Amino acid sequence: MSRPKHSNQNPGFSKLKNSPQKLHSTLTIMGLLIGLWYLPAWFSGFLDKGPQTTYGFTLATFFVCFGLYHLWRQKKQVTQLKATHVERRLGHFLILVGVLLFPIGRLALWSQAILWASILIGIALSNWGWQFYRQQPLILLSFLAIAYPRPAAAARSLWEAFTPYEILERVMANAGAWVLRLFNWPATASESFVNVPQGSVDVYWDCNGFDMALTVIAASLVVGLSRKQSRLQILSFMGVGIVVALLFNISRVVLMTIALVHWGDRWLNFWQGSLGSLLFSGCVLAAYYLIVTNITPKTTQVSIN
Repeated sequence: MSRPKHSNQNPGFSKLKNSPQKLHSTLTIMGLLIGLWYLPAWFSGFLDKGPQTTYGFTLATFFVCFGLYHLWRQKKQVTQLKATHVERRLGHFLILVGVLLFPIGRLALWSQAILWASILIGIALSNWGWQFYRQQPLILLSFLAIAYPRPAAAARSLWEAFTPYEILERVMANAGAWVLRLFNWPATASESFVNVPQGSVDVYWDCNGFDMALTVIAASLVVGLSRKQSRLQILSFMGVGIVVALLFNISRVVLMTIALVHWGDRWLNFWQGSLGSLLFSGCVLAAYYLIVTNITPKTTQVSIN
């Protein structure tokens, strides 16, 4: 007389395992719930102006709007993509890793960002496969860029990790002193300081032009896509933008030094503050737009989709 075999597996797990669509939906929902859990910490980091500069805040806002806009614009093409069995399994694995490790990674914002990025990659991979990454790289990069709510701070960390100490600050100080000497000002540079007889101006991180260059890079995407340029042309726009941002930043260093000499610390603090930075960034973006729109035709036949 035989006895029926009893499975040791959980009945709910067995049903999920035998129904791939239910398993996929369950894992996707779990991943999105982790996103909701991460959202308060993300907003706190996004709105915290301590480690986040004005340019960093602008950059993060840009990537949020840019990613959502292009996802909505390309929704028909995206929904037509289908993941293979292997791609779906790999995506599920990435989601599970993020979901299981997220409670442990709550101790730091950067670890939450990495795990949330893993979940985002897994959701996209399990739904649309590798074709999504090949066809929609801008959408992917936009959302990955804001997985950590301080993209400019993250870029700064990478820059400082792979470049000599205060290299950009020293370049700006030396360039500013050189321009002042062209106009017969007795200016010298030592480390990140521009020295004149009346005092010294410290070219610290917020005044080295790096954040402005990042903002112009983001603007290059907008200009390039609006004018339907190729990827190579957009990269050239970025190169032009970086040069424009750094050249204008040298003039800003010169202006701050002149402000120190003729108008004192009050005007120096103004040009180093938020309002002075906004005026400066407005001039940079206006100059950049005029240059780019005059060196490229209004429309081309090449699309970046």
